Amino acid sequence: MTQVLNPKRGYTGVIDEVRLLDFIQLSCLSKMSHSVLVESRHGKGDILVDSGSVIHAEADGLEGEGAFCEMLSWDGGRFQIGALPEERTASINRSWEYLLIEAIRYGNERAASTGAKGKCDSHSNGRGFSGIIEAIVLTDLVQLACMTRMDRVFVLESAGSVGKVYVRGGQVCHAEAGGLTGEDAFCELLKAEGGRFETLPYDGSIEPTIMKPWEYLLIDAVRFLDEQSGIPDDEEDEAGQDGEGSEEKNESLVQRLQRLKVSEKIRIAMTGDKESRVLLIRDSNRMVQLAIINNPRITEGEVTSIAYSRNVDEEVLRRIANNREWTKLYQVRSALAKNPKTPLAISIKMVQTLPANDLKEISRSKSVPAAVANAAKRHILQKR
Repeated sequence: MTQVLNPKRGYTGVIDEVRLLDFIQLSCLSKMSHSVLVESRHGKGDILVDSGSVIHAEADGLEGEGAFCEMLSWDGGRFQIGALPEERTASINRSWEYLLIEAIRYGNERAASTGAKGKCDSHSNGRGFSGIIEAIVLTDLVQLACMTRMDRVFVLESAGSVGKVYVRGGQVCHAEAGGLTGEDAFCELLKAEGGRFETLPYDGSIEPTIMKPWEYLLIDAVRFLDEQSGIPDDEEDEAGQDGEGSEEKNESLVQRLQRLKVSEKIRIAMTGDKESRVLLIRDSNRMVQLAIINNPRITEGEVTSIAYSRNVDEEVLRRIANNREWTKLYQVRSALAKNPKTPLAISIKMVQTLPANDLKEISRSKSVPAAVANAAKRHILQKR
């Protein structure tokens, strides 16, 4: 099939062994609008995504959430991306986050009832889906590859130049562009406006030149591009002025942030004002949340609030716990110890630094894990 691509719109190519769940998640995170025609040995169906929201699904006589969950339980096949129909049915009105959670639950329950291995929560199950992806920016392509935990080499052709990105086990381990390698090459590839990509098997013969997690790699890469393009740090000029604006202005800011792509949210999260950070920390994307705590203007009060939050990713809480300046603050240590989302080892470590009144509260708490409550009880006895 011959594809014509405007280079400014991103990359086009065939991708395979992708979980349908991961592709839908990326479509929603990146605020995409398209139809996804799905064909599998289990059946055929269609999913409509409009500006990052799943609005309709139908498959083999099913419609709405039931059809959506059914298709996401399928273990492999093909997908085809198309434009949204002008006249379209809206059979789904829940958030995409809720839908994906329900789809995972549905797949696990179905697998348990048949005695099969879970479909939706396994990355090793089946061969996944394949199809042509058009006009996808490199950051989104890399994110999809890492979420799916691929072992792949992406060959990128753009304006006469060729580069490569190596992904192993869901992590970017190497990149090449011209005479550059590693992170420098990866940042160089991000400068290209688009072109074509091809995927090749990764045989493990390349010595890794990139060690950091892919989320941090993309955050640093976006920061690098901003520095190269001269984008000012004062993103609040674009995303909002002072936090004391009117309710109308705040609603406008919420709407504007919701329309942004993930890469744009990351840029604002890294450089924007407090109002933007408070709104963006609610974003479910881990990269956006990590970018916020990397913002040099983040306040101790914000860090404490994030440490208390049960809606942030575990990696964010782990990053806060690893910052010595932040854990010098009693409020941060207390928040991490009391947050049931905090990794267990970190919670227990923080418990050991707290005064008696906190220990008593934690020992009686029903919201913290039993191991944390027991650690608080032991520490109370040791202090007597």
